[in-house]
Amino acid sequence: MGSVFFFSPGLSLEFMCGGRKLRLGSVGPEDRERISEGLNHMSPESIRNRFLGSKSGFTDEELSELTELDGRNHYAIGVEEISAKRGVAVIRLARSLEDPAEAEVAITIVDGYQKQKLGTLLLGLLILAATERKVASLSFTFLPTNEGIQKLVAKFGHPSRGANTQDTRQLLLDLGQLDLALLKERLVPCLPEIGNFHLET
Repeated sequence: MGSVFFFSPGLSLEFMCGGRKLRLGSVGPEDRERISEGLNHMSPESIRNRFLGSKSGFTDEELSELTELDGRNHYAIGVEEISAKRGVAVIRLARSLEDPAEAEVAITIVDGYQKQKLGTLLLGLLILAATERKVASLSFTFLPTNEGIQKLVAKFGHPSRGANTQDTRQLLLDLGQLDLALLKERLVPCLPEIGNFHLET
């Protein structure tokens, strides 16, 4: 991917959340252990909401899929608690093979960091990263009982309903309807470095 993106492999920003100092950056192969260990800090309900079912661990193939990313079609931002040196959140974008302007989003936050606006911060950052990659629409697939993701997505606009199945629901967020300049402005107080992110005009 090189350095053409603000949200690139070299990204590393520090901020405070719940009185604890965190660091966020782009996910890479060096994060395999942190991602694998993160399951130990998630309740069965949190695991079901993220993986749409139960999960006790990751295979080597799954860890490679989650961490060996090309940065353009597959990109992820991870958050680490600095003092404990453990991963606490990941948000991931995967571009659609059928339509390059669409991408699927998945977000994971360990239980101790939920309901602290970390999801709002991460989705805001991922939306900016998606615009760099010419993604125009984000999709979110979730269990019908997962009210948290529905409320999170609604903070950023008026999502439409996508393809539903017997077990899952889907929301689609059109990035063209968002005021990206305002979104960037709202992120700067928490992460001043976002002021260096340049929106295309």
